[in-house]
Amino acid sequence: MKFSEKIIQARKAKALTQEDLAEAVGVSRQAVSKWETEEAKPDLDKLVALCNVLDLSMDYLCLDKQPEPVEEPAPSVPVKSNSIRYLIVG
Repeated sequence: MKFSEKIIQARKAKALTQEDLAEAVGVSRQAVSKWETEEAKPDLDKLVALCNVLDLSMDYLCLDKQPEPVEEPAPSVPVKSNSIRYLIVG
């Protein structure tokens, strides 16, 4: 997926207009439009803001790397001490 398509998809998923996104990132609506039509690319500080607003990683947005899945630790289940029995063979 192209850079511009990712911006459009993420913006729409958050129910933001170009104007809303522009205000959140600190640019004009026309700048967002140019990013979405591939006429321009954001500079680094705007790219960071864009990733923060859209909850995207820079790797995904710029390099097309999928985000690493975050593994949740398994919930620890308390074990009753009398439910475990050991067999000792000697």
